[in-house]
Amino acid sequence: MRRALVLVALALASAVTSVLLAVAVNVATGGELPPGLAPLEPLAWPAVAVASVVTAVLAFWQQRPLTGREPEPVAVDPARPTPPAELPALPALFTGRQSEADRILAAIDGGAPVVAVSGPGGVGKSALILHVAHLVHARYPDGTLFVRLRGASAEPADPAEVLPRLLRSLRPSDADDGELHGDVETLAARLRTRLAGRRYLLVFDDAGSADQVRPLLPGASRSLVLVTSRPVLAELAAATLVRLGEFSDDEARELLTRLAGDERVTADPAATEAVVRACGNLPLAVAIAGSRLRARPSWSMATLAERLADEERRLDELSSGRDAVRASVAATYTELDAYHQRVFRRLGAHPGTDFDASAAAALADLVASGAVPALDRLVERQLVQVTTSDRYRLHDLVRLYALEELGAEYFDALRRLADHYAAQARAAIDPWVPWEAAFGPRSEGGDPGHRAYVDDERENLIATVTAAARHRDGHPELRTAAWGLAAAAEPAFTRYPYHADARRLWEAGLAIAHSTGVPERIAQAEYAAARASQYSGDVRGGLAHARASLSWWERAGHRLNTAAAHRRLASALYAAGQFTEAEEHYGEALRLCAEHPGGDGISLRASALRGLGSLQVAFGRIDEAVRTLQKAVDVRREAGDDAGLARARTSLARAHRKAGRTEVARELVAPQVAVFRRSGDVMWEITALRELGRLELAEGRLASATEHLEAARVLALRNHNRTGAVITLVALAEVDAAAGRSDAAAARFREAVEGFRVAEDRVREGTTQLKLALLLARTGAGDEADAAAERARAALTGLDVPDADDLRRRLAAVRGAAGATPSDLGG
Repeated sequence: MRRALVLVALALASAVTSVLLAVAVNVATGGELPPGLAPLEPLAWPAVAVASVVTAVLAFWQQRPLTGREPEPVAVDPARPTPPAELPALPALFTGRQSEADRILAAIDGGAPVVAVSGPGGVGKSALILHVAHLVHARYPDGTLFVRLRGASAEPADPAEVLPRLLRSLRPSDADDGELHGDVETLAARLRTRLAGRRYLLVFDDAGSADQVRPLLPGASRSLVLVTSRPVLAELAAATLVRLGEFSDDEARELLTRLAGDERVTADPAATEAVVRACGNLPLAVAIAGSRLRARPSWSMATLAERLADEERRLDELSSGRDAVRASVAATYTELDAYHQRVFRRLGAHPGTDFDASAAAALADLVASGAVPALDRLVERQLVQVTTSDRYRLHDLVRLYALEELGAEYFDALRRLADHYAAQARAAIDPWVPWEAAFGPRSEGGDPGHRAYVDDERENLIATVTAAARHRDGHPELRTAAWGLAAAAEPAFTRYPYHADARRLWEAGLAIAHSTGVPERIAQAEYAAARASQYSGDVRGGLAHARASLSWWERAGHRLNTAAAHRRLASALYAAGQFTEAEEHYGEALRLCAEHPGGDGISLRASALRGLGSLQVAFGRIDEAVRTLQKAVDVRREAGDDAGLARARTSLARAHRKAGRTEVARELVAPQVAVFRRSGDVMWEITALRELGRLELAEGRLASATEHLEAARVLALRNHNRTGAVITLVALAEVDAAAGRSDAAAARFREAVEGFRVAEDRVREGTTQLKLALLLARTGAGDEADAAAERARAALTGLDVPDADDLRRRLAAVRGAAGATPSDLGG
């Protein structure tokens, strides 16, 4: 470069010298310079001398030998190969995985020689590793090598096949082919020699095991190896291990948006979530779903969501040539031996969320000790996922593949699972005595072991009964097992926060009971459904099931259970505002109990007396209610039933409060809070706290009233007792009203009205509207008060609710004082 510059300068200097010499000669022979240059005439010959010297120096410089600072260009060595550049193209729609990519880059920056990314098929291992490889390949000037090891296929690549391929990419073009032959150990040594002291990037995609990768690793080298595999390559001691799972919801939605277009996603968010859910957040599945939409402009997101909703067709819908989800799972399944294939297939029959080893043993028909080793193998092959230290799950799409392979074995596997869960439930929960729950909650709810069992397995219990109900016809053994499971699980769902779960259990249990045609089973199922519906806030459903239960028990001719059904129907009628008919059924229950003076009849009689006494309080017959409830207390005390006694005393306390005997009421209810807390009886603990709050309100201690009521409301919300929470909200509104906080009280009343409306609890909806109307009337908002009263009238039409009549009279008095008439209030 410098030599070229010297040559240019020499040419310019020669040209300048020639021009100056011509000027000097012209002056010397009598010529004249232009007027502006005339003063420079004496300098003509000195300028020629200087230019001549410069020209001579440049000529000398151009001829001098080169020094070490200016090396000659290195001649191209034809034996040196072009550095390999085998990296496949960067994934065009790479999405998400930022945290995993950052972790890999941090490991590379820290000098990690090997990074191994593992995960089940379809989670995007290859895309992630290629993304990282493209980010860092410039750091490895000697070249990049890429090999698919086919570890998840039926014919994984042999190191003896891969090593010559790598050596061929690295060798000089005229190298002897003999270098490519030899055993694995010899070839691996040659590879290490080729890589020694160099900086290569080696990417091995889809490794099957550490043994497959180990011979391909560099020795003392500055190279980097990136590996993907389904199993975790924990045996590679030098490797940084990165495990890849499904996408997050946001990542799945982002990929779907990039493929299907933002317009489709934003136009139907619900359908978008349904598609993502159906894909199980598996990147491969989401990519296929998005590609199908991209290729079909006429499809909406809802169209695809509807097609994916059918589990039997879902794997077909998520097919795209070799990228089909089914093919991805099949690649791993086919490499298993027959034993582990059988275990995997049968695990597909599990319908719930996750499962433990004992459930896996039941499904696969294994001895208990054989389940964990089998599961470990399936976990290693990424067909089963570990959720906690002792629980497992199958990805939804993997489960669908297992079900396809399972075929007719499904029904036997599900039956074994139902039998297993029924046995577990019987061991964890007190044996189920029919309709014992009707006589009052039992003490087992307070046992932490029972609560833990229900928390761990309730979704699995419900899902197993539900799955069996779908196949109840034509499979009598499965039907029998499912009924046994529903009956065994029933006690677990008789307490808050499980009443909503019980509704789902008995939706399926009812279908199974009716398919058996056995009246006793149908009656039991209807009874359980009635209680679950009522306590979870479905007043109408509770009433319908209670009527059906009574009808079936009468048909079965079982007198004591018929008495229990009368008591259940009376409670449902009370909740529905049909007080007169409710009183009749309480009376019938007590009449039938008299036929069974001992045993279960005692508990049922006490329960019916308590319900009747509470109804009498609602009718305003307070003295009669106190006598009835005192009988309930006496029966429970004589029977030695502490839990039932606490409930009866709480109900009696309410009657005494209504009679104005607040100190008697306090002595009755205050000790019961601790009793309910010890026994885990959440519903009655809420009731007792609320009663204490109302007692404080009645005596004007508003701060203390708020404290008790807020505690009750928090407990209700924590245990999903929506009805209890809304009832307590009404009491808090009454405290606000008493404190002069009218706006806050009105807001709470309105919130409570909406809660009762959603639950279709017309009695409480109507009476709360009347309380709101009374508050508004007292604050001068007459028009709003009239509107609330009209809404109350609509809600209470056809119901006989004495409390409502009292509220109407009070409202009429307030409005009358302001010029209103009773007719203005709708009667």
